[in-house]
Amino acid sequence: MENLKISAYNLLRRSESFFKTDMVYLAKGGFWLTLGHAIQTVLGLVLLVAFANLIPKDVYGTYQFIISTIAIISSFSLTGMGAAITRSVAKGSEGSLRYGLRVQLLWSMGIIVISGILAGYYFLNNNPQVAYSLLIAGACQPLITGFGLYKSYLIGKQFFKESSILGIFQKTLPFLVILPTLYLTDNILIIIFAYFTSQSVSLFILYLIVIKRHRLPITTEPELSSYSKHLSLMSGFSKISGHLDKVLIWHFLGAAPVAIYTLAQMPIYQLQSILQLSHSLSFTKIAQREFSTLKTALVPKIRSFFYLVLLIVITYIVISPYIFKTFFANYPESLIYSQLIALSLLAVPRTLIEQTLLAHERKRELYILSFTIPFTRIVLLILLLPFFGILGAIAAILITEVLNVTLQWRLFQHPLKSEVASTSENSF
Repeated sequence: MENLKISAYNLLRRSESFFKTDMVYLAKGGFWLTLGHAIQTVLGLVLLVAFANLIPKDVYGTYQFIISTIAIISSFSLTGMGAAITRSVAKGSEGSLRYGLRVQLLWSMGIIVISGILAGYYFLNNNPQVAYSLLIAGACQPLITGFGLYKSYLIGKQFFKESSILGIFQKTLPFLVILPTLYLTDNILIIIFAYFTSQSVSLFILYLIVIKRHRLPITTEPELSSYSKHLSLMSGFSKISGHLDKVLIWHFLGAAPVAIYTLAQMPIYQLQSILQLSHSLSFTKIAQREFSTLKTALVPKIRSFFYLVLLIVITYIVISPYIFKTFFANYPESLIYSQLIALSLLAVPRTLIEQTLLAHERKRELYILSFTIPFTRIVLLILLLPFFGILGAIAAILITEVLNVTLQWRLFQHPLKSEVASTSENSF
């Protein structure tokens, strides 16, 4: 066994010349992240198959409309608190999580108010199912966003094993609630209630486990609150643009097209989340490295990452017909849309640049990106979707990604004149 460990260690070290990064560090943390994410992905895919085969398209479309609407409403809360906590914890602050939760819950009260107003609108327009669904979702969402911050603490501390194990539980409880619900009923109210309450309960349990196990204190951190507000202002617009497509499709085309569009997206989102596993590992390292050196050090990593993603995209396009025929036979029209959306994965390597800008508080660059890119996508959705339907929404995604890659690269290589936070020179 010892010889096997030594051989594995030597192999990882030799591979560093190709991947241009610390492969031993990635393997140690990446094993648990990969294991946890693999189990969570399997559970997510089983639920996706259940949604595609157990309930009508219009019910699934309405379910996704509610999820997207609540996500847009949530963009008016402190959506950047998670990244702010991760950064604060990585720099040594133990009290960030409990203080961040209090601030997060306070700023989430608007979710309840706006959900209630929208529910009133749908009551007046004789759509009580959507109205009641919004009330349920609006009541639970502040708890989901608040208690879900436990993950930010664990990532900041580089507790990848614990994060993965707890993450498996967090996915398992809702899975055990939602799957039988889909089998027993296609009532949208019951499905929404099952989803949001199971999420709230599971995240509350995990939050309590983390603060008790690590005996976390509460410390007032004005800088945490201030930085999270900056990040929220930056990410809020992006979150709106990221969910607006389903809302517009629901209003312009109906509930069933939302289901078709969502089914096309879901396999791509699963691949994207797998590809972004490295972000949890890299954020802390990036935060500890000088920005000026990262401008050079990240380039070969981004290049290698792109080649890997290109191979994955080609493979998915080839095998996706068999996937849809086997698991999503009720959604044959989603196949071509899914293959087109897969091209957006080619932009995933750019997120290493985004991680660098976040870790080093490059606020001016982040503000430019956070408004320019989402604004472009929203305009494209409004212009293209009413005339070209789902293809218009996909075109908006791809055009926006091209612009995003171009602009991020420009700002990364030629940053605006602003103060760069001083950080220690640790290995990356």
